[in-house]
Amino acid sequence: MSEEPSTSSSSAIDEQPDEDEDLLLKDDAAEIERLQLPIQSQEPQQEEENDERIARIEFRCSYCDMHEFVHYYGREPPFALGILFREDTYVMRDPFQAPPPRWQTKAEYYIAMGANCANCSKVVCKDASCSFYYTKTLCLPCGAEELKSWPVEAQTRLRKQLAAAKESGLLK
Repeated sequence: MSEEPSTSSSSAIDEQPDEDEDLLLKDDAAEIERLQLPIQSQEPQQEEENDERIARIEFRCSYCDMHEFVHYYGREPPFALGILFREDTYVMRDPFQAPPPRWQTKAEYYIAMGANCANCSKVVCKDASCSFYYTKTLCLPCGAEELKSWPVEAQTRLRKQLAAAKESGLLK
């Protein structure tokens, strides 16, 4: 058994491309395309679209023109455990409170921003110069129309709010 010199090692060296050949650019556009980062998949955007922590419902008060995006519109916000509103309400998570981890079902702080007027269906915020709540939310003009049908205590409170709103110029 004689050992014959192996030629495979020399042919393997010959088959390896020179490192300098990689640096030669024949087609700039093809080289730029080859070096660009791969296009990111659409999954992160879909996660963002499904994230319930992002406020997507637009809220704009008809009287003071306050504009905000809220997290929920309805009677029972899923993030405020045990809370049931008497009417459909625009609710947002407290922006100053850190959200709990996703796997924990923990009640979060919330802000009830406003509701629709029960008579005219205009969107009103909970500010005293825009709305009044007595068994249902009413904008101040609708509240002034129904004033006589309420108990004396509620009438007194609404008259004070109407006077303050007239002084501030929000109510004509």
